[in-house]
Amino acid sequence: MDPSLFRYVWRHSRGEQIFLLLVILASLPFYWISLEVPKHIVNQAIQGGAFEGGKQTARLFEMSLSLPDFLGGATWRIYEGIELTRVPFLFALSLWFLVLVLINGAFKYVINIRKGILGERMLRRLRFDLFSILMRFRPEDIAPLKPAEVAGMIKDEVDPIGGFIGDAFIQPIFLVTQAGTALLFIMMQSPSLGLAALVVVLAQAIIIPILRREQIRLGRERQLASRQLAGRIGEAIETAPALHTFGATRYVEAEIGDRLGGLYRIRADLFRRKFAVKFLNNLLAQLTPFIFYAAGGYFALIGTVSIGSLVAVINAYKDLPAPINDLITWDQQRQDVQVKYEQVSAQFSPERLLPPANGKTAAIPPADTPIQLTSVSVQDARGVSLLDRLSLTLERPSHIALVGPAGAGRDILARILGRQFLAFQGSVKIGEAEISSFSDLELSQILSFVGPDPLLSPGSIRDNILFAAQRRPPSLGDISVLVSDNAQYKAFLEARRSGNPLVSADADWTDYQALGVAGPQEVDEAIRRALDAAGAFADINRFGVRGRFDDSHSDAFLERFVRARQVVRERLANKGMSHLVDPFDPQLYNAGASVGENLLFGVPKGKRLHMDSLQRDSFMRSILEAEALLEPLIDFGLRVAEMAVETFAGLPPEHPVFERYSAIRPEDLPRFQEIVDSVHARGTTRALSSSARTRLLGAGLAYIEPRHRLGLVTEAFTARVLRARHSFRSHLPSHYSDEIEFYDPARYMRAAPVGDNILFGRISYGIANAPERVYALARSVVEELGLDKDIFALGLNFEVGKNGWQLQPAQRARIAIARALVANPQILVMENALLAFSSSEAEELLHGVRNAMQGRTLIATLASSTQAEGFDRVIEFEGPRIVTRDIVTLAQSA
Repeated sequence: MDPSLFRYVWRHSRGEQIFLLLVILASLPFYWISLEVPKHIVNQAIQGGAFEGGKQTARLFEMSLSLPDFLGGATWRIYEGIELTRVPFLFALSLWFLVLVLINGAFKYVINIRKGILGERMLRRLRFDLFSILMRFRPEDIAPLKPAEVAGMIKDEVDPIGGFIGDAFIQPIFLVTQAGTALLFIMMQSPSLGLAALVVVLAQAIIIPILRREQIRLGRERQLASRQLAGRIGEAIETAPALHTFGATRYVEAEIGDRLGGLYRIRADLFRRKFAVKFLNNLLAQLTPFIFYAAGGYFALIGTVSIGSLVAVINAYKDLPAPINDLITWDQQRQDVQVKYEQVSAQFSPERLLPPANGKTAAIPPADTPIQLTSVSVQDARGVSLLDRLSLTLERPSHIALVGPAGAGRDILARILGRQFLAFQGSVKIGEAEISSFSDLELSQILSFVGPDPLLSPGSIRDNILFAAQRRPPSLGDISVLVSDNAQYKAFLEARRSGNPLVSADADWTDYQALGVAGPQEVDEAIRRALDAAGAFADINRFGVRGRFDDSHSDAFLERFVRARQVVRERLANKGMSHLVDPFDPQLYNAGASVGENLLFGVPKGKRLHMDSLQRDSFMRSILEAEALLEPLIDFGLRVAEMAVETFAGLPPEHPVFERYSAIRPEDLPRFQEIVDSVHARGTTRALSSSARTRLLGAGLAYIEPRHRLGLVTEAFTARVLRARHSFRSHLPSHYSDEIEFYDPARYMRAAPVGDNILFGRISYGIANAPERVYALARSVVEELGLDKDIFALGLNFEVGKNGWQLQPAQRARIAIARALVANPQILVMENALLAFSSSEAEELLHGVRNAMQGRTLIATLASSTQAEGFDRVIEFEGPRIVTRDIVTLAQSA
């Protein structure tokens, strides 16, 4: 960043600034004339100066050109003007004044609009430049930054800078010319009044800035305090789980309260100072009209100044305080903004930056170019050695294991080789090029890195994996295509003027060559290969089976899954496995589904009929009452509650038995305990409150006989449920039509997951290995019918959430590894990337990664040499030094 704001502004907006300067100069003659016209209206029209000597008419707008006397004094009449009587003369001058007001207003409008657009354009450029510089920070420089503070600086702190940028050069020029023109005009009418106005103006220009210095100091304190507050709030949000765990929220609230108190005191002092200065400024501004009315009136009475000139002076002066005040405000804003800019510039000016990714790619070193480390040393903040003068040659391609305890030299070496740490002494080269000399774009074509903390972004699994290949800048294409789309062409021009990327992120940035595919149609296959190597293929399929196809898929596409449903049913029958699945049959009660699911016999599409709120729906309750099911289901709920209170009381909420057997959430157990105690005391559920009965009804609707095994579902009960199911569907109000999609054996259920559509039933409880046998058969049918790719693609659409919180740690780690593999890097560095796995899982995953990296270079940190079996080279660390050198003798200086 340029340390000077004005140099930065001038460099990027020189042309627009010059254009605005020319507009300002063009406006001055019209402004001067508008000051003259009121004098002529009073002297010539109202007082009759143009009609002296009994003249009945006078000429208006007469124009002539005269030479100076030393050139002969000749005169040429350019325009004879218009001859008017007194009243039309007055109206014509007044109309001319109105026209001048409109012209001056138009000039101000154009100047302000162009200034505003210039400011917004430069603000856009500044924010982009800051973000672009941030992306070039070295890993060790960006790590200590607080995201909330940095985001706040780019978003909020530079906002006033952007507002000032449009005024940086033009505003003082415009204000000085306006004030100077008005002051010069006043002096030409009366030097005495002009001198008085000049004295007051100078007093304002000198005194007010001195008084505002304290405002500037307080403004700086407010900015720093606000930034620190934002950073601390960001920290509190990031550590919220720990705060809740240790009950420290009140303490943190007190700390935030202290910071808010300090910020309040600064803002209150600033408030008082601001209006004290404003009061003094207004006082000085009103002093000059007092002088004009008193002294100017006196001069008019004695005939020194004409009435018209006095009116013109007062009219000119009304335009004088505003530019002076604005000029003082501009100067204060200049100082304030310059400080802000310097603070932001200092924050975004680390000692060293990574090379810019400007789209020009250097030659990629051949795959057999060795990695050469020479006298590499690293010390931590306490001066403890992490690597001690390490000199080492790593041949490529090869698989290299860095072995040793966590925190030893193996970890820091892996981070250096993965360019996650550059604050080292010595040299690390790939061929002849220092590793720090590559831009991100260049290095990404050579090397991928996976660390212990997978960094996933909000979006789908596909988005996160393809992120590794979003590095091929699309071509701008034919400009004529852009011209045909007016909005797109305007966006293109604005991006160019603002120094932003000319191609939108919505364009295709995928590097298909790096993925090893010909085009978009084969991308999922490349992702599949990477996920296979990372052992995540089964997880993606599970996500796909639980997913739902959206409305963009045609009925013909979905009919294939109905066919799969029929084939699965036939195969189950042929293999004698029909008893493993309870099908959704309109004429039968499904034992594997809850009472509520049997009543609905469909998939809820909205919240009204969702299983969590079904007990509160008035229409459902009316059906239950009509079929005499309301009280029995409340009794079911009581039996379920009694069982849950007796069985699960005292178990931790996360105990898996809750998810498997209980129809009641752990957090609801205390409330159900109270209900059970109340029923036992009163002997009936009818005396319970409405909310308690609704809770019991909800538990009754969630009852599944094979799961809860209380023997409550009898033949008579199922017959009543089937009647209620028929009544529910027959009498369903029209406004409920969008709330449920009823089961239909011949139709695909868009509201249901893919797995439910294929099985179209519930797997029977209590039969050994039933899920595994059924899923294996369903998988074989899906693959046979060619539906596996569609399910896999649907699984890739699974949203991972912020930081991947929707995934388990092992799943996040597998996806991070797949992302590193998908772009086929020459070198893959894995630093503690297997921590989320058991030893057997880690061994299997490492085997898959090594197979995927055959013929290329893999560098992985491992806990012991036994895990490194089959590696081409094992380098063992003890602390900062190498203690075992395998295969190749290493040179390490003492």
